[in-house]
Amino acid sequence: MTLVESPATATPAAQTRRAYRMVLIDGQRIFRQALRVLFATEEEFAVVGETGHAAEAVELIGSLQPDVVVTELHLTDGSAVPLIEQIHARFPKLAILVLTAVRAHDVAATVRKAGALGYLLKDGGRSELLTALREVVAGRWYRSIAPEVPVMGGHTDQASVSTRAAYLTERQRQVLRSVARGYGTREIAQMLGVSVKAVHKHRERLRIALQLNSTAALTRFAVREGFAEDSPASR
Repeated sequence: MTLVESPATATPAAQTRRAYRMVLIDGQRIFRQALRVLFATEEEFAVVGETGHAAEAVELIGSLQPDVVVTELHLTDGSAVPLIEQIHARFPKLAILVLTAVRAHDVAATVRKAGALGYLLKDGGRSELLTALREVVAGRWYRSIAPEVPVMGGHTDQASVSTRAAYLTERQRQVLRSVARGYGTREIAQMLGVSVKAVHKHRERLRIALQLNSTAALTRFAVREGFAEDSPASR
């Protein structure tokens, strides 16, 4: 769902010249609504639009021309990493802050490489959120002060990983099927008609999306979840 403020209905903060225009991207509607309430009384930042879907985000950003985007890492239609890359490529001056519950040890580096200027955990609180926003709109990198937790592939809760798998894209599932069947990177690239570099990117995004810490852990997950026997139409 996408909500856009018009000038006639904008909050006082949105009408203040000092306010930075912000778009929210998060699959949880109640969380987006909570952020809108939080920023309704803020003079520095104003929420002008929101969506829970990566597919809508780029068009929304192009239409609203915000100063900053705040996005969750896991969206209804997949990982936000490709979306961040796309947004950064089209709007290189736009500040992107990842506000997420994902605490894996390498997420900050991954989103920074994709084009984000900040990584903040959702348990950071209002004060840190405002600090992070001020930093990214100033063009400075911000990383959450909350401790990250390394995700150990052998001890990750299987139920939670399986739940995250429900949000994978079809291309990611194709890669998982190939991994589960024991194919190497070059073989997967040939089968899917993509470059070796693209397969490496898909593996990395899968690992981040599933919060697994190694290729071996990714392979074990794919086999355990039955992707080796999976047919393209079965998931």
